[in-house]
Amino acid sequence: MMRWINFLFLGLVIAAATWTYQVKHEAEVKLTEIRELKNKIALERETIELLKADWAFLSHPARLEKLAKRYEQELGLQVTEADQIISADELPDVPVFAPGDGIGDLIAGEAIDDLQTGSIEEGQSN
Repeated sequence: MMRWINFLFLGLVIAAATWTYQVKHEAEVKLTEIRELKNKIALERETIELLKADWAFLSHPARLEKLAKRYEQELGLQVTEADQIISADELPDVPVFAPGDGIGDLIAGEAIDDLQTGSIEEGQSN
């Protein structure tokens, strides 16, 4: 009888050791994935900062003024006169669309979305 109990406990110890090893291995794999994601995030942040600096350089007013003067003839650029600038009151009114006009409904924000995906239950709306 004692012998079977010893074998049972030995089996439990082996099973626990195997389970512990698997958990440890999975944790190491997840830690490696986390490190890779952190590296990718850092690279993306560096890229964003580089793009911001590039945008600041490209949109600098002095640079744009030089380019406008250089390509004035080719692009037909002209200086904006004061009478060309209008206020918001002078803008035309929002166009009125006939009901049922698909594009007009989309612009007015009244479009009915008939498309349902698997994540939306029947009868449930957005």
